[in-house]
Amino acid sequence: MSGEERDRVFVENVAKVLAEAEESTDTLTRMRLKGARLRALEAAEKPVPWYVRFPKWITAGGLATAMVIVMAISFWHTTDQQPKTAGQVEDLEIMTTHEQLDLYKDLDFYRWLETVDNAG
Repeated sequence: MSGEERDRVFVENVAKVLAEAEESTDTLTRMRLKGARLRALEAAEKPVPWYVRFPKWITAGGLATAMVIVMAISFWHTTDQQPKTAGQVEDLEIMTTHEQLDLYKDLDFYRWLETVDNAG
């Protein structure tokens, strides 16, 4: 017996069993099954949103890829910054306080003093 002949015999047997089952069911059950079938066919005709058509692993993979990209960019931007040295922090304190403004009144004197120290 070839594969096609086995398939044909199988289909005939299934059709025979289904026909017998249909004859043995009552009218109410047949009507309920027919209604369920019609509702299923109507639901199958409705358009499916684009995000449902993709397999779940594709959307999860896309989300995971996006998160990896965001993390990589955030690490890349945070590593570019060099830590502040102690001198920079002290200079910031001097610039932000209002008490040290007297220093800038004699700025020419300090410039002259710097050139004298470098020469000697």
